[in-house]
Amino acid sequence: MSEINLKNFSSFEEIKQYFREQAKKLHPDKGGDREEFLSLLDWYQKVLERFEKKYEIEVVNNCPLIGNYLFSVLELKVEEIALGGKKKIQIMGEEVICPACNGTGKKRNGITKNCGFCKGSGSIEYKDKRKNITTYLTCPYCKGSGSVLIEKCEECKGKGKKRVQREVYIDIPLGLKEGDIIFVPKERIDSKCDLYLEVSVIPHPYFTLKDNNLIYRCKIPFWEVILKEEITIHTLEGKERIPSKLFTKTPPIVIKGRGPFLKNGKRGDLLIDFQIYIPERIPSKAKKLILQAVNIIESQKNFQKEQE
Repeated sequence: MSEINLKNFSSFEEIKQYFREQAKKLHPDKGGDREEFLSLLDWYQKVLERFEKKYEIEVVNNCPLIGNYLFSVLELKVEEIALGGKKKIQIMGEEVICPACNGTGKKRNGITKNCGFCKGSGSIEYKDKRKNITTYLTCPYCKGSGSVLIEKCEECKGKGKKRVQREVYIDIPLGLKEGDIIFVPKERIDSKCDLYLEVSVIPHPYFTLKDNNLIYRCKIPFWEVILKEEITIHTLEGKERIPSKLFTKTPPIVIKGRGPFLKNGKRGDLLIDFQIYIPERIPSKAKKLILQAVNIIESQKNFQKEQE
């Protein structure tokens, strides 16, 4: 495969498009040359590595005071911050002609008035004094209608153009926290402006991020600790079961290496901050049964030895 000059591409999107086209053409399953296909893959991998290094998404201290850039608040779930990965976001794209008013800036079918330029005639008179000829031209302001719209278009606020949102994917840096500012180079999103995102963590019903760890808060009914061998908990990977005897000790229960991913690639811990739940009101029948169970337990020799 001959050397490819990156200067021939105006954007990274063009490079990706070129790779996709060449990969289809050179793929061995499509009758292409295997060596050239592998060479293309190797070239594209090197380009990706250079691109990632040069245009790295990173956390910065703050946004510039001046400059042409985009800014937005990025809402992230606790799981997204803890596990990282890619995030689809919407950013403001290029200006386009407003589809609602077709670029006029006026509200369609809105209130009209006589055109002040042609006095409502729809045409203007042009006299050529040298040739003594009078010509009537279509009024450039009302386009010959004799009337003009006076209400502004609600979509573009009378500008005739509007910015449309478009979807892009970004990599979520590891180790984020509330209020962090993420810098996204314009090359990563094929934009004319760099992008700054302020992180806002969406509250979770039972997960909280603290320092390098993930805290899981839960209430465990006392009878589950007594009657069950295992108790179901929530983790970043889903529901899991752990021995119920762990809940007989002082919280938190620490599960090593099951917390959020950190900047160094390692993982923090999962801290289970639990409360043993005891109902405020227990039916008298239930109390009698519990008392019977307690009497049986206390009569056991093993229980008596544990109390000594």
